[in-house]
Amino acid sequence: MKKAQRQQGFTLLEVMLVVLLMGLMAAAVTLSIGSGGQQQVLNREAQRFMATTEALQDEAVLSGGFFGIVVEEQKYHYVMLKEGKWRPIEQDNLLSERQLPAGIVTDLEVEGLPLEQDEQQQSWFGEPFIEADAAERKKFPEPQIMLLPSGEMTGFKLRFIAAGDEGLPLEKLVSGNSLGRMVLGEFDELS
Repeated sequence: MKKAQRQQGFTLLEVMLVVLLMGLMAAAVTLSIGSGGQQQVLNREAQRFMATTEALQDEAVLSGGFFGIVVEEQKYHYVMLKEGKWRPIEQDNLLSERQLPAGIVTDLEVEGLPLEQDEQQQSWFGEPFIEADAAERKKFPEPQIMLLPSGEMTGFKLRFIAAGDEGLPLEKLVSGNSLGRMVLGEFDELS
């Protein structure tokens, strides 16, 4: 008697079913990543800002130095008070100027007031600027957010804003209070 030979391998139906399932899984992953992509970038930028600022706050407390943050629409950088002038921190890659990814801008509110820089601005230390210092002031602007050796800082709300999928703006808020605490979002009224 001959034994019936059994075929080994996959049938065409089994292969097609596996390909169909892989396609559905790939589509689901693509859709989930695509819709939250810009929001993830905003979250990452806000968390990076917070982590870097907290590290600099620690440095201010440990070194007894005065540090600050200069925020512009599409970038920000950290500065330190050296010989009576604010100078950018350039020797540290983490603290050097941070250009935001394309499509992301910032909106800064300091101590409850929207930030509007004017040419007749006075120094944080009460000294009026003179015209001869205009070029120097533009090259080395004073920080809007100051980090003090006591651990305190200027209260602020910094929004990272981008256009969403449907043209609606997406934003991520970082709030800091005068005690040196920062949170993603708003501070609770009770805290």
